[in-house]
Amino acid sequence: MRNFLLISFAALVATGCMSFFILFEGNPKLVQKWWAEFARESETLPFAPYKSRVVSTSEIRTESANELIILDHNLFWRGSGAIIIPQLNNDKTVKKFVVKHGGRGFSGLVKAYVSGAGGENFEISPLLVQDGSIISVPIKKTAKWHDEPLVYVFGEKVPFSGIVESQFPSGQLIEQTPYLSGKIHGTKKGWNEQGIPLYSKDYVSGKKQGTHIFWFEQTNDPDDYKPIKSPTGEIFPTLWIKLREDAKEKFGGKFGSHLANEWVTFNYRRKGGDFPVRLLEHWKNNVRHGLFEGFDEFGNKTFKDDYKMGLRVKHKTFDKTKG
Repeated sequence: MRNFLLISFAALVATGCMSFFILFEGNPKLVQKWWAEFARESETLPFAPYKSRVVSTSEIRTESANELIILDHNLFWRGSGAIIIPQLNNDKTVKKFVVKHGGRGFSGLVKAYVSGAGGENFEISPLLVQDGSIISVPIKKTAKWHDEPLVYVFGEKVPFSGIVESQFPSGQLIEQTPYLSGKIHGTKKGWNEQGIPLYSKDYVSGKKQGTHIFWFEQTNDPDDYKPIKSPTGEIFPTLWIKLREDAKEKFGGKFGSHLANEWVTFNYRRKGGDFPVRLLEHWKNNVRHGLFEGFDEFGNKTFKDDYKMGLRVKHKTFDKTKG
């Protein structure tokens, strides 16, 4: 029985190896390419582009939402007023175009195409016109319909999944934005040139969802911090300055990079320092939902609003100039 299991396992391994050489010609790069395409729309699979692919802002483009464009090629007059909407399947592919209003004045030379994200994947046959009104929009080849703009990498035809970054010349990140299938998905972050966080905003499938935090461009040392003297006699008046000096020694020529500034920020918070919050927001499905609070640079609350699905139900302002 044991020998049988060993032989079966060996046969299985051999079959897998043979399949690998047949499908991917023994080329690991082809495997990597196949896996990137397979996992492109996943945020959980290991080595999925969503987690591992990083591009710069100069490498991406934004395509608009889809729209059915009607063209009347008649030389002397052109029709107008047609209202046509897509009817979608569960996977958001277009089942058919429904003519709500056929318009008027159209000739028999009417054609249509789909503009926007992935519009080139559609093929629309010549439209059927009767008495100057459009009565049907035949679909020769259908595709997914996108009612929101999508982000693509230049030269690629599928929506982008991964992380888009912009940087200062020092290497410090300005902004980091995660995308899944062309839409912002995850936490969008921004920093100043010293690595001080400026904002952190949560999104789900392109919509604001969860907590959005905005910080002042300053630091607050812990109350118990005491100025430290360096071996050369230099005084470090703040913990932030002290840690940046430590980072110069630790990172050398890479001081000022995002990695070095992240180290400073992490240790600053670990030792009790913080960054004062300027604004705190809560969102649900792209509408305001929950508390919206504002603060001054000293941590004093300036206003407090409460929203329920976009409607403000409570409002209070705080005037610190009054006793």
